[in-house]
Amino acid sequence: MHSDHRAVYQLLATGRISPAQAERLLTISNQGRETAWTLAAGAAAALTQLPSLAHLFNALAPAGLNLIHHIVQGGIQ
Repeated sequence: MHSDHRAVYQLLATGRISPAQAERLLTISNQGRETAWTLAAGAAAALTQLPSLAHLFNALAPAGLNLIHHIVQGGIQ
C-alpha cells in the first residue's frame, strides 16, 4: 500500500476525515499517479522514435536551410 493511501486510511480511522473525504483524497492520489505513468509511457514511446525523427530532420534540414537563406536574402516576397 502506498504511504499516501495509508495516511488517508489513518485519518479516516481516527475520525479526522469522513468516508466521502477519504474517497476524494484517494481518487486524487490515483489520478496523479495515473498521469505520471501516462507521461512516462509517452516519453518512452517518443524515445523509441528518435532515430526515425533524426533521419527525417536530416532529410528536411537542407531544404529548410535553403528556404531560410532565401527569406533572409529577400528572395521570397
